[in-house]
Amino acid sequence: MDIWHFVVIFAILAILFLLTHLRPLNEREIQDLSNRRRDKEINRYFSFDMDEYQVDKEFKGRMNGDGEFYHIHDTLFEFPSVAAGLLKYKKHEWIIVAFEKHRTIDLLWVNKGPDRNGVSCALSAGKISQISLSNNYSSVLIFHNHPNPNPRQYDCSEPSEQDITSARSYSQILDESGINLVEFVCERGRHSQYFFSVADPFLPVQEFRESIVQKNDTSRVQNLLLHIERFL
Repeated sequence: MDIWHFVVIFAILAILFLLTHLRPLNEREIQDLSNRRRDKEINRYFSFDMDEYQVDKEFKGRMNGDGEFYHIHDTLFEFPSVAAGLLKYKKHEWIIVAFEKHRTIDLLWVNKGPDRNGVSCALSAGKISQISLSNNYSSVLIFHNHPNPNPRQYDCSEPSEQDITSARSYSQILDESGINLVEFVCERGRHSQYFFSVADPFLPVQEFRESIVQKNDTSRVQNLLLHIERFL
């Protein structure tokens, strides 16, 4: 089959698609497109810089291992790299809890564990939820490091089963309060996301649905554009 056969077949399929997608979206298609738009917007919102950052050594040195809050001002996009930099070279396991709203991190909690083998957050999930609701935070980001005794031999960037179990437990409580949760392992100045939970009230799908309904069935061209978006 030569190139012209492909061109003809493609043209026929394009015409068939055009003729069959001038109709308005039905209810199922509206809902599917609403979910697709929300998913894309969530992915844009929670996009993170993957570069390694140099951090404030003075701040890093005075982090209180017994547990303390800090007021900062970092972008959501940059902060995972900042957190990884703060935890780089730490010989104990540490945990950082970051509170986010409007794509900005302005509050941290930091505490360390007893050794290089484990750490638990000194803030309960209920306390984190209370702080988030009191200050209108949308999301909580939790970071902990895995000290690596031999980077040439070991890769410590993967979460343990306990890490995943803990994340699920925190997520259940935060989700009930409408708070998103993202968790990361940090190793040698790099962050690796391993848990992501988005609460239903965040970027509610109904808002995306309303936007689609307003355009649906306003013209055949608009119907076609909405159908095309469903497949992109």
